[in-house]
Amino acid sequence: MNRKNVLASNRGLASAVASLMGAAAAVCLPVSLHASEVEDVSVPAELPGPGPYLYTSAEVPALQVEIVTNGLSPLYAIEFLPNGDALLVERGAQLRLLRDATGDDAQLESVPVAGAPAYLGVDNLHPDDVLGIQDIVLDPDFANNSTLYFTYNKPIGLDEDVQRITASTVLARAIFDGERLHDITDILTGEAMVGVGGSRILPTSDGMLYISVGALSTGDIESAQRTDNIYGKSLRIRKDGTVPQDNPYAQTAGARPEIWTYGHRDPLGLAADPKTGRLVSSEHGPQGGDELNELMAGGNYGWPQSTYGTEYGGSPLPANPVAEGTTGPLLIWSPSIAPNGIAFYTGDAMPGWERSLFVTSARRGQINGTGALIRLVLNDDLQEVRQEVLLADLHQRMKDVAQGPDGLLYVVTDEPDSIVLRIKPADDGDEAAAPGD
Repeated sequence: MNRKNVLASNRGLASAVASLMGAAAAVCLPVSLHASEVEDVSVPAELPGPGPYLYTSAEVPALQVEIVTNGLSPLYAIEFLPNGDALLVERGAQLRLLRDATGDDAQLESVPVAGAPAYLGVDNLHPDDVLGIQDIVLDPDFANNSTLYFTYNKPIGLDEDVQRITASTVLARAIFDGERLHDITDILTGEAMVGVGGSRILPTSDGMLYISVGALSTGDIESAQRTDNIYGKSLRIRKDGTVPQDNPYAQTAGARPEIWTYGHRDPLGLAADPKTGRLVSSEHGPQGGDELNELMAGGNYGWPQSTYGTEYGGSPLPANPVAEGTTGPLLIWSPSIAPNGIAFYTGDAMPGWERSLFVTSARRGQINGTGALIRLVLNDDLQEVRQEVLLADLHQRMKDVAQGPDGLLYVVTDEPDSIVLRIKPADDGDEAAAPGD
């Protein structure tokens, strides 16, 4: 049997820059360039055959990775139903239902789930604007109440100065009857801005909903440092949309009471440590400044005044990446990995991976076609113990990861022809080619 070891190590720079923290003021990086404004460099982003593929991991000696379904528009999220079906978000476009997603013969419904907000025909839509559905999660009591939550970017009007659509990021609640969404209710609405971006939702066992909302694409990146809006923030509300009175800004005049943390650039992953309940978020930084953060009430995470990253076109390393009064990351990635959805593994199908944090990566070092699945082993203080890079030679932009009800891991990609991958233990008799063979 052919197997390929796809291992790499990528360490944060926190210890290397610790001696630089004494400066009193943060260095504000130039933000005139976005990644899209720098020359694209790519390796061929093509799957090495139809699979399945065999891998060896550091702590799971034999893995099989198989394509569950393909032919989808760029995917953003996967959410499993209790019966093994899965909801797939084609970002900004539509919601799809994958029947028997955990089985051997998964079937993608040809008709999108009805009721999901879609704005594909909006005029004056800029190429960087993504309207419509973003993330989706089930209520913890979905089996009894059929309730789910989703975020979407809702068009509001036209900014005459820049001739671009303004939109609001909205959190909604709905009932899913197995075929369509109905009884949709908006329970949180953001301010109208140009260029609203991605968002994630995390329900927790105490009945709260946490929502992360980016500020990277908005026309006002300083909004991340202001508390009068939801962008560049993590938010905390109850499932009915009401605000807990112990939120850090619940009693602050002029502030959005839903704010839990602020000063984020583009936090596109949310998860809770299964052992401690502590919240972590993956965050897109600028070049060389991607982060994993612990979200602590009232924390200011620095963007855009302080960051480990540099400008996309090149700039000096910041002298003081964690300014006084801000909260530093748990770890950073340099080169950048463009981190997206994250999930802790709590199953028992793959012993050795218990409590590992899996992070989807769209690309590494600003080179397209280099996405991967990153496995992090953290100690009880959420400090990095080791790190493993998986699936890099599939050359896919990895977008979200979830544990299925079968205890296996599923990954979705963000490609013109997106796929759903299943990761499971390989049997000794499995016949498959390792990527590249």
